[in-house]
Amino acid sequence: MVLGILTRLMQGRWFYGLAVVLFTIYAKLFHRFTALGSEKIPKSGGVIVASNHFSSLDPPMLGIAVPREIHYMAKKELFENPWSRLLLLGLRAYPVDRARSDISAIKASLRKLKARLAIGIFIQGTRNPGDAKALDGAAFIAQRAAVPVVPAAIWREGRRFFIRFGDAVWPQGSSREEASALTQEIMARIRALLPAAKES
Repeated sequence: MVLGILTRLMQGRWFYGLAVVLFTIYAKLFHRFTALGSEKIPKSGGVIVASNHFSSLDPPMLGIAVPREIHYMAKKELFENPWSRLLLLGLRAYPVDRARSDISAIKASLRKLKARLAIGIFIQGTRNPGDAKALDGAAFIAQRAAVPVVPAAIWREGRRFFIRFGDAVWPQGSSREEASALTQEIMARIRALLPAAKES
């Protein structure tokens, strides 16, 4: 009963807003956090923010960089502990089974986009500091929901933490081949936003 009451309370806007304020203070003080191009995120309507992923800090950093509430897929194992589940739900996360094609997570994503919400997807599927292959999940969901995808590049320079957003790309068509092509386009845009690409 207590958990149920806390869950309802923490899913209110106040908790997410408080978390953003507190984490912004932490990020600025300890990581000199910088977000570039946040104005490229649509202020309303369904949108997917697709990013690379190399650190456990990526989700909250992306959360404070995006100027609206953003919902995330998180591996289902994190929801097994009731207190962890409580926190994740308050931070707008929802579970996904990474071991298989999770239809329920896809349906949840489509419902959120239909409700004109923003969702964040780490396009390589899990934390990977290298150049891992991008997965087609974000492109597939974008096709079905007919929403734009905003690429985001995350990187660190020492303790400093940066996020740069690029121009949105819209899905074309609905075939698997077109989803794969969209994935490659999104990943190419993410790479182009990274500092090494800017210097070359």
